[in-house]
Amino acid sequence: MKTISIPEGMQTAVFVMESGALKDAAQVIKEYFPGKTPWIVADGNTWAAAGEKVAEVLKEAGFTAKEPKIFPAVPQPHPYESTSQELAKMITEDMVPVAVGSGVINDLVKRASGIAGVRYFCVATAASVDGYTSAGAALSVDGLKKTMPCPAPYAVLADTDVLKSAPPLMMAAGYADLFAKVVAGAEWLVSDLLGILPIDKKAWDLVQKNLRMWLKDSSNLGYLFDGLASTGYSMQVFNDSRPASGMEHLLSHVWEMEGLTCNGEEVSHGFKVGVGTVAAIRLMEFMLGLSEEQARKLARPCETLEERQATVKELLKKNCYGNPEKIAFDKFKHGEAAEERRELIFRNWDRIRHLLKKQIFSYEETKRLLTEAHAPVRPQEIGLNREQFYHGLFTAQLIRARYTLLDLLYEAGLLDEAAKILDIMFEE
Repeated sequence: MKTISIPEGMQTAVFVMESGALKDAAQVIKEYFPGKTPWIVADGNTWAAAGEKVAEVLKEAGFTAKEPKIFPAVPQPHPYESTSQELAKMITEDMVPVAVGSGVINDLVKRASGIAGVRYFCVATAASVDGYTSAGAALSVDGLKKTMPCPAPYAVLADTDVLKSAPPLMMAAGYADLFAKVVAGAEWLVSDLLGILPIDKKAWDLVQKNLRMWLKDSSNLGYLFDGLASTGYSMQVFNDSRPASGMEHLLSHVWEMEGLTCNGEEVSHGFKVGVGTVAAIRLMEFMLGLSEEQARKLARPCETLEERQATVKELLKKNCYGNPEKIAFDKFKHGEAAEERRELIFRNWDRIRHLLKKQIFSYEETKRLLTEAHAPVRPQEIGLNREQFYHGLFTAQLIRARYTLLDLLYEAGLLDEAAKILDIMFEE
């Protein structure tokens, strides 16, 4: 059983990764879940990819497993908190849930195991998400996409043969999700500079120290999975997804809550995030092109509370986002507080630009790398028209307390002006 190293202090105790690793599933359970009865949760696709083989391995090892829970392949399971609650009711203390899948299956089982108070085992089937090793599960709660609290998997197993046989677009989605860490890092640097949220060095290094190496070759499965796993560990360390996501993830959440489809099919998390990343990089280049004096001249007056209330009401009129109004107004500054924040931003404008320039790839390089990875870079490639794209851009600022580039531009009075340059994403 070939294991890979795990940073100190993680909730995850073991990570097995090698060709043919499915054969080690029984040994993992014996060593790390002694006396527990395995219960496999999969969908039709992941059962065929790995679940059935894991069941055979466990049976041959003498385990009397619980009847597996297999969601249909079509339609694919959705990441609903209510589904995790139902799964949790099926878990008993003597069980070890075995999540065989990628993003949705892992999040559903992770949250269910957390509710039930048991450790779980994750068997990865694609290098498509950064959530395998993270604490917390991204789920829809009353229509609003939230990161729900729960421990990370106690054991992770990744058979590289299974990962390589996954649909190529899943690896492309994983690369796009990993690329998003460029934006997340830039935003955290700015948030730290403005005194809003200090950088945690351990969490930062887990993501950013090797990020450019991981991104240099989108065909390198080892780099990609290492990067995604390290990102998950950073979220364990920080107990929040700040090290791994920024405005691009918020855009993805809005589009998901709006039921975005392309050619009749749901768009993957990674592809939505990828398009959001391209938009974020373009907005950052807008900032790089403005001097402090130019930025001050372009800035619109701060919104009054009454104006903001009207804006928020209009943005949320689709009524599919849960109830984010409290979040939106908790972080809204008006009057003297708004003017003080704006002045803080402009006083640090050159320092912000310096941080962004050091952190990000150029807009053209970002598009090139994502395109080479076979990830979409234009909104229309994932089914977005101009209206839905721009609506998502402004709505994304409302749904999380996290300080992102959207907040920075809004507070500086530049968001409307900056958004205009994104038309190029439709025209190229």
